Amino acid sequence: MIELNLTFFVQLVNFLVLLAILNFLVYRPIREISRKRRERMSAELSEIEEFSSQSEKKVEDYQAALDKARKEGDQVRTDLKTKAVQEEKKILSEAGEEGSQELGAARQEIASERDKARGDLKKQVKGYASKVTDKVLINA
Repeated sequence: MIELNLTFFVQLVNFLVLLAILNFLVYRPIREISRKRRERMSAELSEIEEFSSQSEKKVEDYQAALDKARKEGDQVRTDLKTKAVQEEKKILSEAGEEGSQELGAARQEIASERDKARGDLKKQVKGYASKVTDKVLINA
């Protein structure tokens, strides 16, 4: 059986004193370091989460700005293309009108030269006809 004598109480007191000393010198500093470490990790984790959410927001803002720029670029390109097509039609129309006017002027000039050449030929035909008639009559 267990005997409760003085050595038991001395060992019990010795154990309790050792436990108090170890608690004061070892366990408390370890618990304090562990608590500070948990607090620091918690703070760093919240900073990481905040940074992550900020970076995600910045990426979303960048994507939105990029999409907006693409839409504006597409609109500008479409507008410029439409203006270019209209300008092309205008230039072709003006060139067609100018070509028609030049063609009409050239036809009038050709017609007047043709009429003048016919008139000259009619005058010459009379002279040639009389020469031919004279030669035929003289030779006959």
